[in-house]
Amino acid sequence: KAQVEALKDENVRKALALAIDKDTMLNILGGKANVRLDGYIPYGFEGVDGNDFRDEKSYGEFNLEEAKSLMEAAGYNENNYLKFEYLYSNSQFHADVAQILQQMWQNVGIDCELTVVESGVFYDQIDNGDFEICRYGYSAGDDPSQYLSLWTTGQQIVAAVDDPAYDKMVDEAGYLVDHTEYMNALHAAERYLVQEMVYVIPLFNYNTPCLLKTNVKGVQMWGLNPFFGSVTVEAAAE
Repeated sequence: KAQVEALKDENVRKALALAIDKDTMLNILGGKANVRLDGYIPYGFEGVDGNDFRDEKSYGEFNLEEAKSLMEAAGYNENNYLKFEYLYSNSQFHADVAQILQQMWQNVGIDCELTVVESGVFYDQIDNGDFEICRYGYSAGDDPSQYLSLWTTGQQIVAAVDDPAYDKMVDEAGYLVDHTEYMNALHAAERYLVQEMVYVIPLFNYNTPCLLKTNVKGVQMWGLNPFFGSVTVEAAAE
Protein backbone atom coordinates (compact mmCIF):
# COMPACT_ATOMS: atom_id res chain seq x y z
CA LYS A 1 0.00 0.00 0.00
CA ALA A 2 1.11 3.64 0.23
CA GLN A 3 4.54 3.36 1.80
CA VAL A 4 5.60 5.09 5.00
CA GLU A 5 8.36 7.36 3.74
CA ALA A 6 10.35 7.20 6.99
CA LEU A 7 10.62 3.40 6.77
CA LYS A 8 12.69 3.76 3.60
CA ASP A 9 15.49 4.94 5.93
CA GLU A 10 17.52 1.96 7.15
CA ASN A 11 18.44 3.87 10.32
CA VAL A 12 14.77 4.17 11.23
CA ARG A 13 14.29 0.47 10.55
CA LYS A 14 17.35 -0.24 12.70
CA ALA A 15 15.79 1.81 15.51
CA LEU A 16 12.68 -0.39 15.34
CA ALA A 17 14.88 -3.48 15.74
CA LEU A 18 17.02 -2.04 18.55
CA ALA A 19 13.92 -1.03 20.53
CA ILE A 20 12.67 -4.64 20.82
CA ASP A 21 13.66 -6.40 24.04
CA LYS A 22 13.20 -10.00 22.90
CA ASP A 23 13.92 -11.53 26.31
CA THR A 24 11.14 -9.48 27.87
CA MET A 25 8.87 -10.32 24.96
CA LEU A 26 9.37 -14.07 25.41
CA ASN A 27 8.85 -13.81 29.16
CA ILE A 28 5.53 -12.04 28.62
CA LEU A 29 4.42 -14.56 26.00
CA GLY A 30 5.03 -17.30 28.55
CA GLY A 31 6.47 -20.07 26.42
CA LYS A 32 4.19 -19.76 23.40
CA ALA A 33 7.25 -18.55 21.48
CA ASN A 34 10.11 -20.07 23.43
CA VAL A 35 13.21 -19.61 21.26
CA ARG A 36 14.67 -16.14 20.80
CA LEU A 37 15.79 -15.62 17.21
CA ASP A 38 18.77 -13.35 16.59
CA GLY A 39 18.97 -13.79 12.83
CA TYR A 40 16.69 -14.67 9.95
CA ILE A 41 17.87 -18.30 9.72
CA PRO A 42 16.28 -20.42 12.49
CA TYR A 43 18.01 -23.05 14.58
CA GLY A 44 18.49 -26.53 13.14
CA PHE A 45 20.73 -25.88 10.11
CA GLU A 46 24.33 -27.05 9.99
CA GLY A 47 26.88 -24.28 9.62
CA VAL A 48 30.68 -24.56 9.62
CA ASP A 49 32.40 -27.59 11.23
CA GLY A 50 29.11 -29.09 12.35
CA ASN A 51 28.03 -26.04 14.37
CA ASP A 52 24.49 -24.75 14.21
CA PHE A 53 24.31 -21.93 11.66
CA ARG A 54 22.38 -19.74 14.10
CA ASP A 55 24.92 -20.10 16.91
CA GLU A 56 27.73 -18.78 14.70
CA LYS A 57 26.40 -15.22 14.24
CA SER A 58 24.00 -13.11 16.29
CA TYR A 59 22.22 -9.86 15.40
CA GLY A 60 19.65 -9.49 18.17
CA GLU A 61 20.96 -6.74 20.41
CA PHE A 62 18.57 -4.56 22.43
CA ASN A 63 19.72 -0.97 22.82
CA LEU A 64 17.00 1.49 23.76
CA GLU A 65 19.29 4.52 23.92
CA GLU A 66 20.73 3.94 20.46
CA ALA A 67 17.22 3.41 19.11
CA LYS A 68 16.13 6.75 20.59
CA SER A 69 19.21 8.45 19.15
CA LEU A 70 18.54 7.11 15.66
CA MET A 71 14.89 8.18 15.83
CA GLU A 72 15.83 11.66 17.05
CA ALA A 73 18.35 12.01 14.22
CA ALA A 74 15.48 11.23 11.85
CA GLY A 75 13.32 13.89 13.51
CA TYR A 76 11.11 11.74 15.73
CA ASN A 77 10.63 11.87 19.51
CA GLU A 78 7.88 12.04 22.16
CA ASN A 79 6.78 15.39 20.70
CA ASN A 80 6.75 14.20 17.09
CA TYR A 81 5.82 10.54 16.77
CA LEU A 82 6.42 8.44 13.67
CA LYS A 83 3.08 6.86 12.79
CA PHE A 84 2.40 3.65 10.92
CA GLU A 85 -0.07 0.75 10.92
CA TYR A 86 0.80 -2.75 12.16
CA LEU A 87 -1.40 -5.45 10.64
CA TYR A 88 -1.98 -8.80 12.37
CA SER A 89 -4.38 -11.74 12.17
CA ASN A 90 -7.08 -12.44 14.71
CA SER A 91 -5.75 -14.58 17.58
CA GLN A 92 -4.83 -13.83 21.18
CA PHE A 93 -1.20 -14.76 20.58
CA HIS A 94 -0.83 -12.41 17.61
CA ALA A 95 -2.61 -9.68 19.59
CA ASP A 96 -0.17 -10.15 22.48
CA VAL A 97 2.84 -9.81 20.18
CA ALA A 98 1.34 -6.72 18.52
CA GLN A 99 0.69 -5.01 21.84
CA ILE A 100 4.20 -5.77 23.11
CA LEU A 101 5.74 -4.27 19.97
CA GLN A 102 3.43 -1.26 20.21
CA GLN A 103 4.57 -0.54 23.77
CA MET A 104 8.27 -1.05 23.04
CA TRP A 105 8.18 1.18 19.97
CA GLN A 106 6.32 3.88 21.86
CA ASN A 107 9.45 4.29 23.99
CA VAL A 108 11.38 5.59 20.98
CA GLY A 109 8.83 7.98 19.50
CA ILE A 110 6.61 5.66 17.47
CA ASP A 111 2.82 5.72 17.42
CA CYS A 112 1.93 2.27 16.11
CA GLU A 113 -1.73 1.77 15.20
CA LEU A 114 -2.82 -1.87 15.55
CA THR A 115 -5.19 -3.27 12.94
CA VAL A 116 -6.61 -6.79 13.31
CA VAL A 117 -8.25 -8.84 10.55
CA GLU A 118 -9.40 -12.46 10.16
CA SER A 119 -6.68 -14.96 9.18
CA GLY A 120 -7.93 -15.52 5.64
CA VAL A 121 -8.19 -11.80 5.03
CA PHE A 122 -4.77 -11.24 6.61
CA TYR A 123 -2.95 -13.52 4.16
CA ASP A 124 -4.84 -12.07 1.19
CA GLN A 125 -3.79 -8.58 2.25
CA ILE A 126 -0.18 -9.64 2.80
CA ASP A 127 0.00 -11.37 -0.59
CA ASN A 128 -1.36 -8.22 -2.23
CA GLY A 129 1.04 -5.92 -0.36
CA ASP A 130 -1.86 -4.21 1.39
CA PHE A 131 -0.03 -3.34 4.62
CA GLU A 132 2.57 -0.97 6.03
CA ILE A 133 4.26 -3.31 8.51
CA CYS A 134 3.35 -6.81 9.65
CA ARG A 135 4.70 -10.05 11.14
CA TYR A 136 5.04 -13.20 9.06
CA GLY A 137 6.38 -16.70 9.69
CA TYR A 138 8.02 -19.15 7.33
CA SER A 139 9.40 -22.70 7.37
CA ALA A 140 11.65 -24.10 4.64
CA GLY A 141 13.71 -27.20 3.85
CA ASP A 142 17.27 -28.20 4.62
CA ASP A 143 19.48 -25.25 3.62
CA PRO A 144 19.72 -21.64 4.91
CA SER A 145 19.79 -20.31 1.35
CA GLN A 146 16.10 -21.15 0.97
CA TYR A 147 15.28 -18.52 3.58
CA LEU A 148 17.65 -15.91 2.19
CA SER A 149 16.40 -16.41 -1.38
CA LEU A 150 12.92 -15.38 -0.25
CA TRP A 151 13.96 -11.72 -0.31
CA THR A 152 15.69 -11.69 -3.69
CA THR A 153 13.99 -10.02 -6.64
CA GLY A 154 11.46 -12.34 -8.23
CA GLN A 155 11.29 -14.78 -5.31
CA GLN A 156 9.31 -12.72 -2.83
CA ILE A 157 5.75 -13.51 -1.82
CA VAL A 158 5.42 -9.76 -1.44
CA ALA A 159 7.70 -7.46 -3.43
CA ALA A 160 8.95 -5.61 -0.36
CA VAL A 161 12.72 -5.60 -1.03
CA ASP A 162 14.35 -4.33 -4.19
CA ASP A 163 18.10 -4.49 -3.68
CA PRO A 164 20.45 -5.63 -6.48
CA ALA A 165 23.36 -5.83 -4.02
CA TYR A 166 21.48 -8.37 -1.92
CA ASP A 167 20.41 -10.32 -5.02
CA LYS A 168 24.05 -10.56 -6.05
CA MET A 169 25.22 -11.77 -2.64
CA VAL A 170 22.69 -14.61 -2.53
CA ASP A 171 23.25 -15.55 -6.18
CA GLU A 172 27.06 -15.66 -5.89
CA ALA A 173 26.87 -17.78 -2.73
CA GLY A 174 25.06 -20.47 -4.72
CA TYR A 175 28.11 -21.01 -6.95
CA LEU A 176 30.56 -21.66 -4.12
CA VAL A 177 31.73 -25.25 -3.83
CA ASP A 178 33.76 -25.03 -0.64
CA HIS A 179 31.38 -25.56 2.30
CA THR A 180 33.05 -23.04 4.63
CA GLU A 181 33.14 -20.34 1.94
CA TYR A 182 29.50 -21.07 1.13
CA MET A 183 28.38 -20.73 4.75
CA ASN A 184 30.42 -17.57 5.25
CA ALA A 185 28.79 -16.07 2.15
CA LEU A 186 25.34 -16.92 3.53
CA HIS A 187 26.26 -15.31 6.84
CA ALA A 188 27.32 -12.17 4.97
CA ALA A 189 24.02 -12.08 3.08
CA GLU A 190 22.05 -12.55 6.29
CA ARG A 191 24.00 -9.80 8.01
CA TYR A 192 23.20 -7.44 5.14
CA LEU A 193 19.51 -8.40 5.26
CA VAL A 194 19.08 -8.19 9.03
CA GLN A 195 21.81 -5.98 10.49
CA GLU A 196 22.87 -3.50 7.83
CA MET A 197 19.66 -2.82 5.89
CA VAL A 198 17.14 -4.22 8.41
CA TYR A 199 14.69 -5.33 5.75
CA VAL A 200 13.36 -7.87 8.25
CA ILE A 201 13.41 -7.99 12.07
CA PRO A 202 13.64 -11.56 13.40
CA LEU A 203 11.83 -12.13 16.71
CA PHE A 204 11.43 -15.77 17.73
CA ASN A 205 11.02 -19.40 16.69
CA TYR A 206 8.09 -21.63 17.36
CA ASN A 207 9.03 -25.04 18.69
CA THR A 208 7.04 -28.25 18.20
CA PRO A 209 8.00 -30.78 20.92
CA CYS A 210 8.29 -34.39 19.75
CA LEU A 211 8.48 -37.59 21.80
CA LEU A 212 10.96 -40.21 20.62
CA LYS A 213 11.42 -43.70 22.01
CA THR A 214 15.00 -44.53 23.01
CA ASN A 215 15.13 -47.53 20.64
CA VAL A 216 14.36 -45.38 17.57
CA LYS A 217 17.63 -44.24 16.00
CA GLY A 218 18.64 -42.03 13.08
CA VAL A 219 15.91 -39.39 13.15
CA GLN A 220 17.30 -36.17 11.64
CA MET A 221 16.01 -32.63 11.99
CA TRP A 222 15.72 -30.75 8.71
CA GLY A 223 15.11 -27.22 9.86
CA LEU A 224 12.12 -27.56 12.17
CA ASN A 225 10.88 -30.84 10.66
CA PRO A 226 11.93 -34.44 11.46
CA PHE A 227 13.22 -36.62 8.61
CA PHE A 228 12.74 -40.38 8.93
CA GLY A 229 14.56 -41.59 5.81
CA SER A 230 17.39 -43.35 7.68
CA VAL A 231 15.57 -44.47 10.82
CA THR A 232 16.23 -47.84 12.44
CA VAL A 233 14.31 -49.43 15.29
CA GLU A 234 16.29 -51.49 17.75
CA ALA A 235 14.76 -54.42 19.55
CA ALA A 236 13.37 -53.38 22.88
CA ALA A 237 15.22 -54.72 25.92
CA GLU A 238 13.47 -57.60 27.70
